[in-house]
Amino acid sequence: DGEEQPEAHNPDEIHMDERQAQSAGLRTERVSPAPFAATIRVGGTIESAPGAAIAIVAPQAGLVSMAGDGLAEGMFVEAGQTLATISGKTLQEGDAALRAKLDYEAAQKELARAKELVKDNIISAKEFEQAELRHATAKAAYDATASRQTAGGVAVKASSSGHIVRRAVEQGQYAGVGQTLFVIEHCGRKRLRADVPERHYGDLGKVASANFSVASSRTVQRLDQMGGKLVSFGKAMEAGAPYIPVTFEFSDPREDFIAGQYADVTLTLNCGKEAISVPTEAVIESQGLNFVYVKNPGEAGSYLRREVRLGSTDGIRVEVLSGLAAGD
Repeated sequence: DGEEQPEAHNPDEIHMDERQAQSAGLRTERVSPAPFAATIRVGGTIESAPGAAIAIVAPQAGLVSMAGDGLAEGMFVEAGQTLATISGKTLQEGDAALRAKLDYEAAQKELARAKELVKDNIISAKEFEQAELRHATAKAAYDATASRQTAGGVAVKASSSGHIVRRAVEQGQYAGVGQTLFVIEHCGRKRLRADVPERHYGDLGKVASANFSVASSRTVQRLDQMGGKLVSFGKAMEAGAPYIPVTFEFSDPREDFIAGQYADVTLTLNCGKEAISVPTEAVIESQGLNFVYVKNPGEAGSYLRREVRLGSTDGIRVEVLSGLAAGD
């Protein structure tokens, strides 16, 4: 591209003047022993937090008419948005919403009549109480659909903002009362489930936090910067799987993650030790060996390649067991 490149004398040394270093985004740091948490690397899964997934059910039996063509899984909907309407007009047993309206009107008339009769002791107090109960029951049934009644039937509305994670019915399909029509996951919280091999069971009490990454992003996510917290760790292994679940909950306001995603997880333990470490992006692998570039104190702009032996990593930094000394 015509830009001046760093001069390369040999594979173990590079030279960069100040302008080249700035253009390349070069960063350096002086290493010294510092607390470095022990880690366990495992696989895991992103899950919905309890209460995040809300089922939207049919308020009455009938045929479903979708509110729009775009109600596909993954679509974002607002609280109160109409998702569908349900009509029972063509059903043999009749429209439940209309029947509730007629029952309520009849109960109103019966109660008004009972109030007059009980004054003249024509009916007993018990009979009047029964009329009041029938009225209250009919009103509850009517109120359940009255505010959502439309020309096309009873409106089914989203009770919370979020994404449709499952659409359980199709246009024109019959739905029974209480049947799940949609499942909406509202924004806010997610869970990270780490599957820890049995051999690490003794370390579970030391787990403090976790870092993770998913296939859709190479960025390592730090739970301690996402409002993350340890929720629980299992006391038993699941049948057929030699793993113990460790569960965290974290904030996901932008919906960057979806339930079911696989995650590479690094658990950090509360048994930190003093160690020299470097950012993971500072390490270069070549032919099975690991190297870092160290600033040459005797020559400005000179960086020497040095082989290092690595230890554990938290996904962001990696422990250097040998090859670097304090002050490099």
